[in-house]
Amino acid sequence: MILDIHGVSDIGCVRELNEDSFCVYGFEQKQTPGFCLLSDGMGGHNAGEVASQKTIQFVAEELIDSMDNIKLPKALNDAVKTANKKVYDIAMENQNQRGMGATLVAAFICEDIAYIANVGDSRAYAIRDDEMVKITKDHSVVEEMVANGSLTEEEARVHPQRNIITRAVGTDPKVKTDIFEYDYLPGDWMIICSDGLSGMLEDEEIKEITENANDATDAAESLVKKAKEYGAYDNVTVICIRFIQEV
Repeated sequence: MILDIHGVSDIGCVRELNEDSFCVYGFEQKQTPGFCLLSDGMGGHNAGEVASQKTIQFVAEELIDSMDNIKLPKALNDAVKTANKKVYDIAMENQNQRGMGATLVAAFICEDIAYIANVGDSRAYAIRDDEMVKITKDHSVVEEMVANGSLTEEEARVHPQRNIITRAVGTDPKVKTDIFEYDYLPGDWMIICSDGLSGMLEDEEIKEITENANDATDAAESLVKKAKEYGAYDNVTVICIRFIQEV
């Protein structure tokens, strides 16, 4: 399997600082194994920027250290726990960064299967045969309201509390991480994004733009461009992964 991967992060049209961060590691000769990380920071001053950057740094360090003998999905869960403790400690040591935190989507891609760790409301989608599914589950106030039937998906998109998350890396001494598995096939796409994209574009738009793209670079850049055309009130970050059958 050949992997075509491209990531883009943009400050958007309103914010003065980009508090999103991402990382793509491995995939030598476009082959597995490797991982993609995306984080959306929150906090006053520049704390959100610090939180997302440190989250990516600490998770990446843990995964790289165990690449030769990685045991998934435990390694992903342990990496997030370690990063959470380190980000929390940094926040506690600096008054200006107290309470900072970050979302995280971490996708470790092995041969035929991807393991995805999720904290917060950044998302991972999969597209196959003209159908798109959301792999991850948002840890947010509106997601809980949708789950208990008090909101519809359409109402959640415009709800005033849609940006309030219930779980983040670094805000508490411990964090619970959701782990998902995705058995990918040739022709599939995986889209990892911050809410700066998913909050601006409908899922159907994300699917159509991705499916009509020439490659991962075209897909990622076209998605960000469309979000900015709509006003991009938040930072916009996306990693597009296309799984291609080797000839």
